[in-house]
Amino acid sequence: MEDAVVRYALTVWAITVESAPWVVVSLVFGGLIREFLPASGLQRLVNRRGIAGMGGAVTLGALLPICSCGVVPLAISLYRAGVRIGPVMAFTAATPIINPAAVILAFGLLGPELTVAYIALGLTLPFLLGLAAERWGGAQIIVPDQPPAEGAAAGSPRGTGHRILQGLRWGILELGPMVGFYLAIGILLAAAVMVAIPHAWLEQYLGGDAVLSLLVVGVLGAAIYVCAVAHIPLVATLLAAGAAPGAAVVFLLTGTATNLPELIALYKTIGRRVVVLYVSMLVALSILAGLAINAWLLPGFEPVFDPLRGLDALERSAQFSPSGTGFFTLAAAVAVALLALAGLFQRLRQRFARPASAPATADVDAGCSCCQHHKIQP
Repeated sequence: MEDAVVRYALTVWAITVESAPWVVVSLVFGGLIREFLPASGLQRLVNRRGIAGMGGAVTLGALLPICSCGVVPLAISLYRAGVRIGPVMAFTAATPIINPAAVILAFGLLGPELTVAYIALGLTLPFLLGLAAERWGGAQIIVPDQPPAEGAAAGSPRGTGHRILQGLRWGILELGPMVGFYLAIGILLAAAVMVAIPHAWLEQYLGGDAVLSLLVVGVLGAAIYVCAVAHIPLVATLLAAGAAPGAAVVFLLTGTATNLPELIALYKTIGRRVVVLYVSMLVALSILAGLAINAWLLPGFEPVFDPLRGLDALERSAQFSPSGTGFFTLAAAVAVALLALAGLFQRLRQRFARPASAPATADVDAGCSCCQHHKIQP
């Protein structure tokens, strides 16, 4: 029992050290994207007719570092403001599936081949989902056009340097605790997978290209919630433990694109038909993509990220040396751990110190600290 606990702790540390530098880079980049691409202009950029509007929604969603629960207030606000259902659902899918921060982390932990597939699928699947929602999503509610709110229009102009500092502040201090919290959950789960689940089991049930295994992974991914950035270390660990690349990609797509709280909020606001269409098409297209990736990369696929290799080296040396691991890597690991603790503290404070009267949107954004930073006033 003691050996298992020690090995679990070492595995957690090995995964943290491996992924932390990429997390820090992704937070910095995500903060800059958020600062230089404000959410107040989303309505006029997305609500265009034809394929151009769909493509614009996908492109814009792919640039925003927002999780699947954070995109719900945005999507509902856009829909109630009169944006067509197709671009709304394309934006809803693209925003959590892919963003520059997740791409940076994927390149470091999943390798170039899976990163290229991840980018292609992250842009293609939301586009197809938007087209399907536009065609079969049902009647569109009609809301009078209203100008988007411009929160800082009356303020004095800000220089580029000040905007960069504001972006870094938001990326580290605002986005960082939320991502750090979910990243910690992903790392703890990944370490548990590495220690508790036999590799033979993973290879048997996730290592093949059977449709049933991909279906199980797709349904599980659609039900649970993991942030896109925090999801990638878990996917990389599954690959290192013997999972097939197709199964890992299916889990990545369905796990980030939707979750039960998001589905409930969309069901109450947009309707059952759109939600059922969205989930069924997402799972089906992800399975087809997983089969294609397995046919492309199997046999002979070698995962880029192997925490066990680093763990074995740590166990042999029995020490953690800045000269051996790298000062920046260790500093990044400590920073990620502190951000995770900050995220935990924020969630505990929100849970035990709720205001007396909750806002009207509390049912869709409670529990996700990133949501309050990305609302559009319809």
